[in-house]
Amino acid sequence: MKRTLVWILGCWALLGAGAQAGEMQRIMDKGVVVVSLNRGTPPFCLEVQGKTVGIDVDLARLVAEQLGVEVRFVFPEVYADQIPRLLAGQSDIVIAAMTMTPERGLQVNFTDPYFEVSQAALVRRNRVPEDARSYFDLVDIPSLRIGVKQATTIERFARELFPPDRIKTFPTHEEAVAALLVGAVEATVHDSPFVRFWEKAHRAEAGKVRALLAPTTTEHYGFAIRKGDADFLQWLNLFIAQVQKDGTLAWLTHRYLVEMAWQGGTVAGAAPRSQAQWLYQRHMFQKQEQLERRRREDQKAAGAPY
Repeated sequence: MKRTLVWILGCWALLGAGAQAGEMQRIMDKGVVVVSLNRGTPPFCLEVQGKTVGIDVDLARLVAEQLGVEVRFVFPEVYADQIPRLLAGQSDIVIAAMTMTPERGLQVNFTDPYFEVSQAALVRRNRVPEDARSYFDLVDIPSLRIGVKQATTIERFARELFPPDRIKTFPTHEEAVAALLVGAVEATVHDSPFVRFWEKAHRAEAGKVRALLAPTTTEHYGFAIRKGDADFLQWLNLFIAQVQKDGTLAWLTHRYLVEMAWQGGTVAGAAPRSQAQWLYQRHMFQKQEQLERRRREDQKAAGAPY
């Protein structure tokens, strides 16, 4: 009996020490953080000449740098496996352009949002009126075949808008768009950053495909971790707040959605700038805007034309 009690108390002590140490300490002790990404989701994760790049990829590298560890990426083949693999311990964090939903929140803890998106569409020009601007403009087009990525909020929303026989699911966004280009479907639905990226990266298809980008929904991406570690969640929230306030996230968005240029990749448009150069230019532009606004206010107060 005494030995049993000692054994139980020992187990409690070990469990308590483990709980106190938490996920951050465990990650730092092993020297690597395992981040689950969503392959083929530009501008958040894409392959450029054999290199994995994107907003989520760079954020994951920054998380690892702040923790003082290496980063290792995993890529579930099916998007629906992201959370199960996290819960099974096969990853430490999901940074995968994952929309925060109440259903997913029952299984994992989400950080504060780091990106806001809306649902947008790509559609064959011969199937949509010229005045169409948003995804909702597709609803009244007879017999329109819609392609969506499976197991996503995009698929769920499409099934609320369209008859099931008009919806075709695909493992990835890229496969859905490939089907659009060959006419297997006539429209595809994605989060707005993907559509913006695709439109800029495939200008040769502008005569065949239109982008409908007017906002229809408001959704947010968050990092996902296992439940039960408030310290790790708070630290990740601080990390997100920092990259938002210091301009890092804005710079990454500009890099992957405006410059669209990477080391070894194809430059589209302006030459890439360092984060410091971009922040300086943004700061100067904001100062100029502020001075111009003040000038207009002063002239208006003085009754002078402006």
